[in-house]
Amino acid sequence: MLDHPLPGYRIHDLAPSDRPRERLAESGAGALSNAELLAILLRTGMHCRSAVTVAQDLLSSLGQLQGLYRAGYADLCAVKGVGKAKAAQLLAALELGRR
Repeated sequence: MLDHPLPGYRIHDLAPSDRPRERLAESGAGALSNAELLAILLRTGMHCRSAVTVAQDLLSSLGQLQGLYRAGYADLCAVKGVGKAKAAQLLAALELGRR
């Protein structure tokens, strides 16, 4: 993943070749960081915070992928930028991965 020093950047501010979905299509899922993969599941960020930034905060606050795997609905909703719908999306994706 590219280093984005400005926390207020938006995905649309990036060159198309640096955007997570486009990079996944071009190079495969293995080329993306955990935060970029998570950002694709989140779909959108929030005002002045890209989905990648929200994903980085989510991973950081929960203890990376292991913590995300163990997180419950309330844990996810407690992270700024992750509301009820995004928490449900993530839990559904994690459950599909478990199955």
